[in-house]
Amino acid sequence: MFSLGGLLIGSGLIIIGVVTVKYTFQAVNLTGRQDWIEKYTGSGSTYGVYKIFGVILVLAGILTATGFGGNVMNFLLTPLYNLFAPLRGVK
Repeated sequence: MFSLGGLLIGSGLIIIGVVTVKYTFQAVNLTGRQDWIEKYTGSGSTYGVYKIFGVILVLAGILTATGFGGNVMNFLLTPLYNLFAPLRGVK
């Protein structure tokens, strides 16, 4: 459902995501290379991980701003519904 709060939070996520993608080089210079990432994915992959994180933020912002975030999460998590049924106490 669309709401003004969702629009503001979504817009903020979009802005943060775009800034993260645009200024990846400066962010890596500020935080340093992540050795644990580069150990498993190869040299220079810190930049790629930051860009992927930024794109995910932009997509999450769009879903939040338009009000479709809950619907998409329900669609993606429906296969796991029965997996966690014992935890809810439902038989």
